[in-house]
Amino acid sequence: MFLKPRHIVPAARGALVVGGLAVVALTLGPFAGAEEILGLSDKVAHALAFGALLGIAFFAFPFRRRFDMMLIALAIGAAVEIAQTYVARSSSLSDWVADAVGVYGVYVISMIERWRWMIREQGSLTFAEIAAMDARRASRRANVAFEPQRSEEHTSE
Repeated sequence: MFLKPRHIVPAARGALVVGGLAVVALTLGPFAGAEEILGLSDKVAHALAFGALLGIAFFAFPFRRRFDMMLIALAIGAAVEIAQTYVARSSSLSDWVADAVGVYGVYVISMIERWRWMIREQGSLTFAEIAAMDARRASRRANVAFEPQRSEEHTSE
């Protein structure tokens, strides 16, 4: 049996479950200050944990849009902070902001290769032209022809 890229998906899904359970246990359980064992501050631990989970999610769900997964990760971070108020842990907006920094950092890094491909393959097109060619968007809007409007030149005779 040879390893194929599609074999990464089930491994990533397993890692996502294990990592997600670890984050839930560490953020909702009686482990306040556990990040100090690794020499991390609370905010850095939040950013690393949620950024890592998003990175794993990109491999676990390769056919899902990265932006949607980013929003889901932010919503989960908010839900964890809300849940902390019910389990005798302190909830804070700054923890959620740290989650968001980690999530957004991984999202931006994940987009770099897409941007590089667009520059190489579609560098002479406008972003509107690129969007019009996107097959995922074709069903949501009418076909639009992108030709520059030419003004009629009026010449005096």
